[in-house]
Amino acid sequence: MDTPGGSLQEARRALLAGEREEAAERRKLIVLEMEEEQLCLEIRRGMEKAALAPGVMEAAKKRLHDLSRKREEFARQKADQWKVVRGVRERLHAARRTYEELQRHALGLQQIIRREERTVVQWQRRVKETEEQLARWQRILGEAQARLGQAQWELAELAGLPWQPAFASDNPFSPSDPRGFTPAGGVPLQG
Repeated sequence: MDTPGGSLQEARRALLAGEREEAAERRKLIVLEMEEEQLCLEIRRGMEKAALAPGVMEAAKKRLHDLSRKREEFARQKADQWKVVRGVRERLHAARRTYEELQRHALGLQQIIRREERTVVQWQRRVKETEEQLARWQRILGEAQARLGQAQWELAELAGLPWQPAFASDNPFSPSDPRGFTPAGGVPLQG
């Protein structure tokens, strides 16, 4: 599976290859155009010579005919070369569009990543604050339970009853008596 970074690099390489191919094909087209211009000059000179020297007319006509065919061949090659250049340009534009789309997608992903990173940091901060608050509450709860146990013990001592802590179960949040005290006999004290 391609990674987005790999796709982006692949699209960039395709774009650069397309640009190089277009440049090469355009150079071929320029060479063909220069050859065509030289051929046209040669045809004109041949026609001028033929007009000046009537005895050379037959050879000049043959030469002009050959040059005309060669010119037609150049025109065909030039037309074919333009087709190649147009095809390369189309591929180049497609590669450029793909590359630009991938760049936009990569930028969008980078923005999403930054936003989500900020969200994660905020939630981590909130979790840490909540854990700190919970630790403070647990400390306060422990102190309150210790004070409660001390008060229960003192009350049991005053009443002359055997002392049993209100939080005898494993769950410190479920006292046996809603008032917080149960004597050893299991009968709540009447307040």
